[in-house]
Order: sequence, then structure tokens, then C-alpha cells
Amino acid sequence: MEVKVRCRKVAVLSSRRKVNWLRVPRSLRAFVLLALLIGPFTGSGRPGSGDSGLRYESRQTTEPFSIHIVEVNPAKLTITAERALGKGIGRETVSSIAKRKRAIVAVNGGFFRIGGDYDGEPLGVLKIGADWFSEPGLPRAALGWAEGGGIVLIDRLTMKWSLSLGGEIFPVSGINRPRGIKDSILFTSNFNGSTLTSSTGTEVLVESGTVVKIRAGGNSSIPQNGLVFSVGRSVDTELGGIRRGDPARVFREFNAQEKHSDSWQSMEFLVGGAPMLLRGGEIVQDFGPEKIPENFVMQRHPRTAVGIRADGTWVIVVVDGRRPTLSVGMTLAELARLMKSLGCKDALNLDGGGSSTLYLYGQVVNIPSDLAGERPVSDAILIMPITDNR
Repeated sequence: MEVKVRCRKVAVLSSRRKVNWLRVPRSLRAFVLLALLIGPFTGSGRPGSGDSGLRYESRQTTEPFSIHIVEVNPAKLTITAERALGKGIGRETVSSIAKRKRAIVAVNGGFFRIGGDYDGEPLGVLKIGADWFSEPGLPRAALGWAEGGGIVLIDRLTMKWSLSLGGEIFPVSGINRPRGIKDSILFTSNFNGSTLTSSTGTEVLVESGTVVKIRAGGNSSIPQNGLVFSVGRSVDTELGGIRRGDPARVFREFNAQEKHSDSWQSMEFLVGGAPMLLRGGEIVQDFGPEKIPENFVMQRHPRTAVGIRADGTWVIVVVDGRRPTLSVGMTLAELARLMKSLGCKDALNLDGGGSSTLYLYGQVVNIPSDLAGERPVSDAILIMPITDNR
């Protein structure tokens, strides 16, 4: 993709000067913000070359595309993830998450459910530290990292979960999501106060690794230091032999397309997306394994993507869309070509559309496409100063 950049003149303002944002057109706010914050950034430097470790660029092209690019050196900053409201369901704007966690930069993360009792439930894998919020339901792209972003994996990922109760192994359909009559779901303590399930099932309550209750029905309270194993009425699983006091243990098995499945076990953060855009520096041509709808592939939408260069630099991209005079959005092929042109070796697409949001030093610098403004999302990727306890 050939990108022709149309330059705009922006007055360089002192970082001490106050700006009346109501008088600044939204299409120019990113440029003005960059001028205001030119001190913390390096004007033309790249992460890893003695600068602050952070570089932001805004491109306005003739397509038209409005493109926002952040480069991060994980040796000088730390990269984390955060769940909306800090729990398993519900939604929160990217800017609210960023301010709550005092992040320098924040971008929206994975896809999620909108509406109903499970509003905000992540629809791909999400793990933050020791807390599991969701699992990949399909073999779809996932981003995993450890040591503040210094170790990174991007691949198509699936998982197999199981639960040992009293020495017997029970298969698990998924975690922290609606339970159908043929499902067996694990609900963790960071999901919600209760399972929100219907009464047509059986639930096993586990606390501190020990079975504390077996009850017919649903919507059980989740022990603070435990989980609930919720089994639908049509599941061919015999729970009659389980007793209070039986030991309980969760098992997880990763299956990645590349030959590093065991490496996913050590990742501190996992965020799901779809689809893979780049693998080994080459554009991914076949989205079939991830079951991506054709209109999602071919139509132009606002997009969010993350890529990794060979030197470990993170490249975070947000492309505005659905605004014909400013930015029409990108197809997945256009987004993949852009990520390759930015030097990425591996890259994946994250949630887009009205969710695409980039927060930078106290301001949202892109223009979210929803008419109501910034959309509350499920989770966000955050860029933070390195702390002593990293």
C-alpha cells in the first residue's frame, strides 16, 4: 500500500501554555497535542536510541486515512493490560481505564459481548497477571507477553481446560461465559459475585483448592478465593461421586500454530484479537482458520493493531474510520500492508469499529467513530513508566 502523506501546519506551542480544546478542531487535536508534548517525545528519534522509549506519529493521507502510530521500547517503559472496572463483566472507556491506572498511553484491546447480563464479557482470551477472565473459543490470534513487554508471542491460539475433582478429571467447555444446557463452565472469583446461570444445572463450589458445596440449580455465589464449576443439565458428566473436602485443581493446555505452545504458559498477559496480520514478516493471506466473516475482511472499518519488530519494539496503530472527509478506515489487507511497512515482523488485529481508541498523555488523540463518542470497552493495553517492583 502506497501511503501519500499530506502535511499540515501546526503551531508549536510551549508545554506551559494552556490550550482551549473547544477551539481546536477534533481533526487537529492530535497534532496540537504532539506539539504540546514534544518534550517527553523525541521528534525524530526511535525507541532504543537513547530517547524516552516512546514515539508518537499522526499521519493524514490522501485516501483519506487518519493513522495514529505509537512505538514503544519495552526496555524503557512497561506494557500491561487492564480489565474494565477491574473485574470480569462490565465495560469502561479506554481513557477511564488509563486514568485509573495512571497510564501514559492506552489502546483498546480485544473483542467483547455488548448487552445483557454478560455485557463486556471478553470474547477472546484475556489473562492479566494470575487472573484468568476468558479463554479463546476459536483458533484466533492472540498476543502474549511477559517481563513488561520484553518477551512477546503472537500466534493463533486455542486452549483446552479441565478440572480435577476428587481425583477424577472433568472436561471444561469454557470460563466466565454463559452456560448452555450442554456446557460445563468454570467461573472464577474475578468474574462476578455470582455465576448468573439459570437454575437448570448443577454447580460445584471450590474454595482454596477444596470442594465446599455441591448444589442443584444456578446463580451460585463465587467464593472469593475459589471458583464454581457449573454443569448444564444435558452434559453427560457424573458428579454424584464428588464430596465436600475433595481436592480440586485446574489444568490448562495451550495449542499454538507455531512450535512454541509451552511458551504460552509463562506469559503474564494474554489479549485476544482476530485475525493474524503478519507472521515472520509476511502478510497472512488465509483467514479461514480464524473463521473471520468476509465483510469484516473486505470492508473498511476503524482498526486497532499491534505489531512487533525484530528488535522487540512494539508498534501500536489506530486507524480512524467511518468519517468520509477525514478517514474511511481500512480493510484487513490494507492494515496488514501498513503494519509491514512499519517494519513489523508479527502483527494482529484487535477490536476495531467504535472501540478503536488511542489515549496519549491525558487525551484521546484519535476520533472514535461512534456518534456518542468514546465507546466503553472490555479491556485495554497500557503503557506505564517502569516501577521498582517490575
